Amino acid sequence: MSSIQVAHVRLQGEDFVFVPVSSHIKRVSAPDKQTLLRQLRDVCRAAALGGEVVLVWSSEGGVGFLADNRHHAVLSKTLNLGFLRSNLNRKLTSPGISGLLSQLTADPFAVNVPPTPQAPGGIHARAEDPSPEIGHRSIPAVHAGARKPTGNRVVTMLFTDLVGSTRLKQEHGDARAMQLVRRHHEIVRKILSQTATGEEVSTSGDSFFIAFSTPSEAAVFALKIQAMIDEMNADEGTNVQDRVGIHVGEVYVDNAKVAGKTFDLNGIQVDTASRIMSLAQGKQILMSRFAFDNAQQMLNGYEIEGIEVVAWRNHGYYEIKGINAPIEICEVGQAGLAPLRPPPDSEKAKRSIAPHR
Repeated sequence: MSSIQVAHVRLQGEDFVFVPVSSHIKRVSAPDKQTLLRQLRDVCRAAALGGEVVLVWSSEGGVGFLADNRHHAVLSKTLNLGFLRSNLNRKLTSPGISGLLSQLTADPFAVNVPPTPQAPGGIHARAEDPSPEIGHRSIPAVHAGARKPTGNRVVTMLFTDLVGSTRLKQEHGDARAMQLVRRHHEIVRKILSQTATGEEVSTSGDSFFIAFSTPSEAAVFALKIQAMIDEMNADEGTNVQDRVGIHVGEVYVDNAKVAGKTFDLNGIQVDTASRIMSLAQGKQILMSRFAFDNAQQMLNGYEIEGIEVVAWRNHGYYEIKGINAPIEICEVGQAGLAPLRPPPDSEKAKRSIAPHR
């Protein structure tokens, strides 16, 4: 049974499984590369490794890689042979590693290895591939200085907050209230650990700031939080309530390691996400329109484990303090649990007519 070494790492909130292969991967046809990727995904799933599977090979002063286009920016700035070698942290053994896959991963850093004209299992390596290479080739190291890393990134931001934490202390006492807060935090982090791209940006008191790659994953995460807190209340005889705000926007990424954080997100879009959360009531998940539309489209027709009926509502425009233009506020929630009604007006927000286009 064959084995391969891989690097299972997290970059900017996303998990990756980097698989080093011989540079002769460039001679493999595009369809066969996709077959190799499917085989590797199966091997990784069997080993309980989550994340995007990326093929990496040595290429003319840098590295080449095969990955989804949305990852090219971060991988171009991060991947090199030194990084790959230093992060090889898992050895996978599987009967699924056979044929061409076994040959390409047997000695990925070797040079001058003669190409394999034909591999077992019906996958062929070609001496010349007239089709454009799928994937991305990093610029040579000599040109690396010409590429300026950007501090900007488009992310899905999610804020959570316990409603009425002072009331909890009054009803249950400080010690019991803190037990409930810790239980709440355990629920949030347990569900977060099961996501593919979610990463805790910061925690402050009763609140969490979490970043995701997609609105749909953030919505599923929020729905599961509300469901599990409801189960906790049934078990404990309590009435702990959380509120959630989700927004998508371009933010500034600060990679300075401060106060135990590996990175931070800043900018007006972060403030907007926080304001949307503050507008929500207990058990309510509010979203800006772009996040709402994308999540609904991606989740339509899918069943979410532990969630019965998912309802989607558009509550119209709100003028929110500190935000220049009115924001269209929407809601996703489990029917019978979520409020599914427009948030009431307050000093910080009130319903508005749609802005002129």
